[in-house]
Amino acid sequence: MTGLLVEVGRRLAERWLSVLVLPGLLLVAALSTGLLLGQGDALSARRLADAATDMARRLQADGSATVLLTGLAALLGAGAAGLAAQGLGRLVRAVWLGDWPQWATPARSRLSQRRSRQWQNHQAGLEEAAAAGRDPSGFARRRNRISLAPPVRPTWMGDRLAGADVRVFAEYRLDLAACWPRLWLVLPEDVREELRTASGALDAAAVLAGWAVLYAFAGVVWWPASLVAVAVYATGRYRARIAAATFADLIESTVDLYGGALCTALGLAAAETPLTPELGAAVTSRCRKGA
Repeated sequence: MTGLLVEVGRRLAERWLSVLVLPGLLLVAALSTGLLLGQGDALSARRLADAATDMARRLQADGSATVLLTGLAALLGAGAAGLAAQGLGRLVRAVWLGDWPQWATPARSRLSQRRSRQWQNHQAGLEEAAAAGRDPSGFARRRNRISLAPPVRPTWMGDRLAGADVRVFAEYRLDLAACWPRLWLVLPEDVREELRTASGALDAAAVLAGWAVLYAFAGVVWWPASLVAVAVYATGRYRARIAAATFADLIESTVDLYGGALCTALGLAAAETPLTPELGAAVTSRCRKGA
């Protein structure tokens, strides 16, 4: 037990160091550089070297205790920045997925309706082209760039994930929100791990965007930090779009491959029976329990 606790403690320390402290130290360094140089001489390497040398001398003159406390303060500041980035990441993820607060309902509705109109226009063009014997693939590509299902969210990522629910219900009459906890219990561990990895990639991208927000604040005292914020946010958003698409595809694939196993586990079908709309409706009714 002692060895286990030591190993757990070591892993937690490593994670704390890599996830919170090291990225936070970069932010602390950016803030410190801004405080030393100001906005006017933001890129002056000579002034930075002189200011850093002068600060080091003053710290040494104050004694080793001051040096130790300064280092401890930097570590604590880096850890606090890491926690702040994770908290901001949750907010960024909610914005990306369209889970906006009540006061943002008007903006959410307008954006959702705009996306829906664009989607419907491309869908109508697709149907007209197909009826006239023309190639509808151009309309299909433009429609799918908006969403794979009729949009209900104000953002692409929100509709990409919500579209999985819509497409699964349209294909199998399976209410994914009600049935997912039961489906999760019948999945093999390697499939669960794939889903965790995809969801974790989306979370990590959101945390990266949270760091971008902090660097944007750092730009108040050191303008180059604003450029870093733009680059970091663009990277996080790009990764998030890939992660959202991957996660949605994995969700649909999970239902395609293991929906029949859920029917079997619930006693609604024999083993190896594929999921059908009739079975999907029966599973939905069982999982909803009349709600």
